[in-house]
Amino acid sequence: MLFLVIGSLIDKYEVLQKLGEGATATVYRGRHLAIGNDVAIKVLHPHLSASKRYRERFNREARAVGRLSHPNIVSILDYSGQSADDCYIVTELVDGVTLLGLLQEHGTLPSEVAAVIGMELCGALGFAHTAQVIHRDIKPENVMIRRDGKIKLMDFGVARVLDEGSITLDGSLLGSPAYMSPQQAQDQPLDGRSDLFSLGTVLFHAVTGHVPFSGGNTSVILKNIIDGNRPDVLELAPGASPAFAAVVDTLLQGRPDDRYANADAARAALLATLTEVELTLDHPALQVAQYLLNPEGCAAAIRAHLEPVLLRKGKERLAAGDHLGALQLFNRLLALDENNAEVLSLIQALHQPASSAEPPRRWVALGACALALIGALGVWGLSALDASPASSPAVEAAALDESPMPTAPTVVADASGATSPSAQPVTAAVSVAGPASVPRPRAVNLPLAPSSVTAAVAPPVSVPAAPSAGVAPSAGALIIRQDAPVDVYIDGKMVGSQHNRTPSTDWVAIARSPLSVPAGRHTVTLKNPYAEDWQQEFEISAGQTLEIPARLERKKVTVVIHPDMPGDCTYSVGTIPYGPVAKLGQFELPDPPPGTQMVFLCGSRKIVATLPPTHGGETIIVPVSVAP
Repeated sequence: MLFLVIGSLIDKYEVLQKLGEGATATVYRGRHLAIGNDVAIKVLHPHLSASKRYRERFNREARAVGRLSHPNIVSILDYSGQSADDCYIVTELVDGVTLLGLLQEHGTLPSEVAAVIGMELCGALGFAHTAQVIHRDIKPENVMIRRDGKIKLMDFGVARVLDEGSITLDGSLLGSPAYMSPQQAQDQPLDGRSDLFSLGTVLFHAVTGHVPFSGGNTSVILKNIIDGNRPDVLELAPGASPAFAAVVDTLLQGRPDDRYANADAARAALLATLTEVELTLDHPALQVAQYLLNPEGCAAAIRAHLEPVLLRKGKERLAAGDHLGALQLFNRLLALDENNAEVLSLIQALHQPASSAEPPRRWVALGACALALIGALGVWGLSALDASPASSPAVEAAALDESPMPTAPTVVADASGATSPSAQPVTAAVSVAGPASVPRPRAVNLPLAPSSVTAAVAPPVSVPAAPSAGVAPSAGALIIRQDAPVDVYIDGKMVGSQHNRTPSTDWVAIARSPLSVPAGRHTVTLKNPYAEDWQQEFEISAGQTLEIPARLERKKVTVVIHPDMPGDCTYSVGTIPYGPVAKLGQFELPDPPPGTQMVFLCGSRKIVATLPPTHGGETIIVPVSVAP
């Protein structure tokens, strides 16, 4: 039987590296001897390769899957053939990370990013189902995200190739029980809607961090799948889109007829969750490649887009008398910003009699309970009338964490569902002949970037003007004068936001609406995701109007040199030399101006990379690709 060592040959391929091993196969990185391109070689374990029945099924499925030429499906390039002593399949080698690896590294996805990934997977599934091929093993480990953002579904047909019913030779259940459809769990006839159910479990996992069906052992998991025992998406991820939750709920219906009719219908429903909150697929924060590079920045940009949209649409529903719909939007907005004073005020006005002095928090809780009831009824208001989701917001934003993302490891398709990250990146071959300008990576057009970088500010100024109407007699009026969009916190509590104002209008707009602050000593903090927090103590008297000028200091940009750049290459940024790549492969730049160039000298070769427009706290890879 086949036993491969590094440097050995299998047919016309040289074995370069072992990448992973699963229950049914071992995956190697190989190189075609004649062409020179790197590939992934999946080799069946000897005890399976010795079975004539497995060989016949392997041959039949390899031929079928080999015809699935689609941008979102990992391509089969070669096959050992049925008569060979040892069975193997050669596939394209994907430079990227699995969806599972991304979730383990950075936690749950914003639901709009999950929707984009789900749409790509629907494209792959729709193409395969049309060709009468059912995947039967959809799970995060089998979803590859290439570094350029392309989604690749791998291991098509492997579960069907290697099963006999649902049990392997050693009596263990083949596949991933937590992601199976009820029909698959009961060994019933399957069609493409079984894959759609599994897609629903993947989307549920991506947004909540949990599988929908769990249990202490396989039998309990399968029983829960068959019985439909699971929580709702919004119970575990209240910041997710209710419309997205409704799509997942439809995908996870027990009866195939209650799911979407096909992958195209599921894709249309996912797209609708984006458009209803005024997001389009070309929005910078929805680019999966950019999310891989800077997930925290993308999540913050999505949140910045969502907050005014949810607020406006909630007000529109209030005006139309749709109080329940408004509560749905406000509840999600509070999940993103629990201290949103305007939303708290709107909910209080909606539920509380004018004579009542009860705090709005109680009514927020009542609103949350009402929404929980909706979830318990199967998202009645969203999915009972039609297979497509009703109007409700579609995206969520994760809390900002400014730590830079390391370069994603290379993970290659596993033949049976197991994947293993490679310790070495796969070279992205892009020719560079002589002096060249490396293509610029796309940068997120982040809406909250400060307009200036200044640390020093003037001391507070007491303005001898009476406070505006609405300021309590025992309080003073605080005016924050600054030219960057910020969230304002007094003593650690958010009291308001100052967004979407230009430097020329900020002063007038803020001066007309000063903040009411109780008399005494306080601390004001200004927050912007792309700037360092600005903080200052102040003391204010009753009836006093106090003006505080402020300037935010932009966070530094982290520059990561492409891992394929040779370590002995030297480089400079602008006119400043930095030395060899091996000495400093990652560094920070304080707000590089647009057009800043990095020059790499690698012997006789010169590579010039122009830095893209950046935002504070962003991480960029330069250059975006390197030729050998």
